[in-house]
Amino acid sequence: MKTLYNKIFSLKFFAKLLENKFLGKVLSYEFLSYLFFGVMTTIVNLGTFWLCDRILGAKELFSFTLGSHLFKVTLEDVSTAIAWVVGVLFAYVTNKLWVFESKSWKPGLVVRELLSFTGARLLSFVLFESLGFMLVRNLMLPALGEKGAKWTAKLVTAVFVVVFNYAASKLVIFRKKEAKNDELQTDR
Repeated sequence: MKTLYNKIFSLKFFAKLLENKFLGKVLSYEFLSYLFFGVMTTIVNLGTFWLCDRILGAKELFSFTLGSHLFKVTLEDVSTAIAWVVGVLFAYVTNKLWVFESKSWKPGLVVRELLSFTGARLLSFVLFESLGFMLVRNLMLPALGEKGAKWTAKLVTAVFVVVFNYAASKLVIFRKKEAKNDELQTDR
């Protein structure tokens, strides 16, 4: 994948674009590969959700009132959780290997990465995927109907998840400087 990127951006037109500070960041290998694998992760998440939703259905598990609004927790929310687990595993491997190029499989580093990656994804799951999905789905239900609200909620929350997860991965989990220091310390 990086070879293809290098070939495309060695062409005069694309190389010129990279000279611009803003475009250089937006068109960097890391950012474009994150977007590519983010889209792939979203497809994995949506596909898993679709499959689980078809198998489990939408039966209500329980409901609660918040203010004057009734919120229903359904088997769709269970499907969201299963899709999240599958998506996180897919995203960890692709982000580790191809986006942030953390090639070491030393147990200490993998455990640290996996714990922080899963922790950040768990935070985004609680903030966006579960609470956001329930909120958006329940608030849009009257206007869009059941299926429209469900899929609109999935797509809206996916945008927030991608932005949050990129920031967490770039700034905390796969920080280049820290990863190199960890490798040096584990080699001693």
